[in-house]
Amino acid sequence: MAYLPNRGDIVHLDFDPASGREMNGPHFGLVLSGKVFNQQGLAMICPISQGAAASARTYGTVVTLMGADTDTQGAVHCHQLKSLDWRAWNVRHKETVQQYIVDEALSRIEAILFE
Repeated sequence: MAYLPNRGDIVHLDFDPASGREMNGPHFGLVLSGKVFNQQGLAMICPISQGAAASARTYGTVVTLMGADTDTQGAVHCHQLKSLDWRAWNVRHKETVQQYIVDEALSRIEAILFE
């Protein structure tokens, strides 16, 4: 059976094409939508970067993976949540984060959407 992304999975994919200030290129991403939604072919994914994200950190829109017991390190960019066709983007599962990382990312998105 083929891989079906689930909430809390870290996946690898290419975020191209992108425009403007969107993150582009191959990156890891954190899946925030659940399997029931993802079965339809789309998944809600936040990119993860290992680079500087000073402005995003200033506004509190990133979640760090430092100390999260993951091989993947960096920051989850909650302000860049994307709905992606995970089949077309050929996502590959890397690992799964602990629930507190998912909860923190969802709370940051909630703050962005419902301030």
